[in-house]
Amino acid sequence: MRTLEVTFDASGAAEAGKRGRVVCVVDVVDASTSAEAALAHGALAVLGAAPSGAEPPVAVRPDVAGLRAMALASEAGTDVVVVAEPRVGSQEERQDRAQPVLQAIEGGGVEWELVANQGAELPGLVKLEGRVVVIVSTTGGAAFDAAAAAGAPGVCFATTARIEGRTGWDVADAGAARAVALAEEHDAGLTIVAASANSADDWLAAQEIARRVVEKGFLR
Repeated sequence: MRTLEVTFDASGAAEAGKRGRVVCVVDVVDASTSAEAALAHGALAVLGAAPSGAEPPVAVRPDVAGLRAMALASEAGTDVVVVAEPRVGSQEERQDRAQPVLQAIEGGGVEWELVANQGAELPGLVKLEGRVVVIVSTTGGAAFDAAAAAGAPGVCFATTARIEGRTGWDVADAGAARAVALAEEHDAGLTIVAASANSADDWLAAQEIARRVVEKGFLR
């Protein structure tokens, strides 16, 4: 029986993953909007990872996210774009935070490019078409990582923030469709995760994504 739920934080993502549910992470200001911009500009796949030094109350495995990105890129004959915080800061800081991901990618002999997490502005920084993207962030990246580490059969991002050429409503609909398709592919229940319980943006966006999932007939 298909079920739909909304929960919060990396802990909620991990709990849903443990139950074998597909997880859709909503991190409006940060990871999810970068992910949406990357997909709109032709990214082959988008993954999330916790930064080095992150201490959520559940297990995360950024090295495994890096290995998965490496495998996807190797199979497709492409490379990896690693998107990391801080948005404003040094490249050395970003590299430190993304180190577990970068080491895993390098170990497989795949090339990578490290860029700042700029949300909807990401396509202005780097070519994304045909490349694998890993978003390393404290909230959305960690929630994605926690869900995958706990055993979720599929994890994706969704947002309600507008990106170039698309309204926020268009983006919300695309995210809901992506989540539904992933849950149907794995014949699993779907959990929408607001990446931060302290963010009104994430809470409201997660509710809107869930509403659109229902409208698409997922529960019928």
